[in-house]
Amino acid sequence: MKKKRWIPVLVCVIISLCVCGVLGFQYLDLNGRYQKLEIEASQLQENNSGLNEQLADSAAQLEEKEKYIEGQKDYISELSEQIQDFGNEDSTEDSWEDSSEDDWSSTNKSEDDPYPNLYADKDDLPVQSGQKYVYLTFDDGPSSLTPKVLDILDEYNAHATFFVVAANNEEYEEYLSEIVERGHTLALHSYSHNYNQIYRSVNAFLEDYEKLYDWVYEETGGYSPCLFRFPGGSNNGSSYIVNNIIKEMERRGFTHYDWNVSSGDGSNLTTTENIIDNVCSNVGYIDNPVILMHDGSGKNATLTALPTVLQKLSDAGYEFRSLDQHSEPVQYRQLKQ
Repeated sequence: MKKKRWIPVLVCVIISLCVCGVLGFQYLDLNGRYQKLEIEASQLQENNSGLNEQLADSAAQLEEKEKYIEGQKDYISELSEQIQDFGNEDSTEDSWEDSSEDDWSSTNKSEDDPYPNLYADKDDLPVQSGQKYVYLTFDDGPSSLTPKVLDILDEYNAHATFFVVAANNEEYEEYLSEIVERGHTLALHSYSHNYNQIYRSVNAFLEDYEKLYDWVYEETGGYSPCLFRFPGGSNNGSSYIVNNIIKEMERRGFTHYDWNVSSGDGSNLTTTENIIDNVCSNVGYIDNPVILMHDGSGKNATLTALPTVLQKLSDAGYEFRSLDQHSEPVQYRQLKQ
């Protein structure tokens, strides 16, 4: 009887061991699967992180391209306006020639000139042309960016022309002398840069420019500019008034310069890439490239683009010169001789 009592116990033990073995095997199997799933999850997480980075990079590139396109829209708009103005110029020039513009000049050649200081010193050397020169011009300064622009120009042994504005820039007047001392040309742009004011009449323009001329002359210790640039270019304002301004300023010894290559940096939407493309892609098509840029406040994209522009044009064999009274004029409006 005693032997028979151990049989059920033994059977129970054997069954228990079998169950434990099965459970242990399943546990090990499940644990292996769990670890495998953990590895797969980690790999998926890494892949997902990589995809997120790619998406972020793509989004940043897309945003940069959108900014580039917006900048080019403004540049194209500017070129379109210039083309339209050129078309309008032919239709208005003949009627202007037949007008009474001689009356203004003849009545202001008397000894009672209301703007006696506004005369440029010029000589009669021949006009420069035919060389592989490029003329960088900077409008609307001086500003806090101007000394940085000058430093970059020095690095590339480049000379440029600065068409200056006085209004809101008085605190940077010390840079006027620095521009001259570093071998660049200092030229007039406007005292106020207020289109409605300066294009109201010839007298309004001369009043603005004499004020600017006196500011430059005094702050530089006697520098006498002989070049000027119309705010917005000479195709701004009415044909009658602007042509009379040109005639009177030429009588006083001044030459106006427009531009034939625009960096497009007049718009705050213009990117550094826009500026580099606009300049370097167009210079090669122009015989006498005069490039419009700006060194006014906020034109950081221009400052960033400048070294690349200088390097690319230098590699293309261009010499950087500043405009002077002997440079070949680039003018949207020219008086008929």
